[in-house]
Amino acid sequence: MNMRVTVKVEGLREVQDTLRGFSDRRMANALATALTRTAVAVREAEQAEMRDAFDRPTPFTLGSLFVKPATAIAPQAEVGIKDNVGGARPATSWLRWQIGGGQRTLKAFERLLIGGGYMRNSDRAVPGAAARLDAYGNLSKGQIVQILGQLRLDSSTGSTRSLPKIAAGDNAKTKRDKANRIRRSLGRAGGRYVALPNGTRTLLPGIYLNEGRDFGAKAGYGASRRLRPVIIFVSKASYEAERFDFYGVARRTVERNLQAQIERAIGEAAGRLAARGAP
Repeated sequence: MNMRVTVKVEGLREVQDTLRGFSDRRMANALATALTRTAVAVREAEQAEMRDAFDRPTPFTLGSLFVKPATAIAPQAEVGIKDNVGGARPATSWLRWQIGGGQRTLKAFERLLIGGGYMRNSDRAVPGAAARLDAYGNLSKGQIVQILGQLRLDSSTGSTRSLPKIAAGDNAKTKRDKANRIRRSLGRAGGRYVALPNGTRTLLPGIYLNEGRDFGAKAGYGASRRLRPVIIFVSKASYEAERFDFYGVARRTVERNLQAQIERAIGEAAGRLAARGAP
């Protein structure tokens, strides 16, 4: 998906008629100024839309929009989302699904959970009631690190150590046996988090915070009062198309601003021309 819009003037001859009496150079400069100012207005409108559409967007997301100014030689400006941010994960990797809809890509810790057999490829992880959230409503990195460490997932290789993996081809009994071995292993390690890859009769699949001191068969893994959800595995984490109406916001902003910006740029150029007495 090409996540950028171009701001330009259709029917350049009409603009030239408006700028009659200007030299070609001054006309081109005035037009470039108007296009660039309109593009800046588009970026500001897109940021406002992000704040409305998303819950506490991060400064990185808000700052992902760029403006490529128009010039006298190239009379068109661009507004887009940066896809090259020096090795960091670009905002395009998650905003494309907010713009066009569909299932979002996997996050790094989700790939580790899938590699360890805790989560299906088709699932996505969403915060539960016991999740610690950062200032922007996302799972805190500290809690993710704690969970991955307790589950013995190697963040550098994505491998697991000593814990069984639950395969898609396992029958129901095998899956239950492996899930029980995982829970017992974590319990012996004194872990605070409980992995329930297949859930229970009363609990959804996910990662739970163990709030009881006793951890084992006596406590019962179905005792929901002892387990609070940190991460829930859901079968679909899809976004409705145009949750972030990137293209619609741009179109409406251009329609509202471009003509006024052209008139403003013409007035400024005419004022400079009159002050200098230049042809």
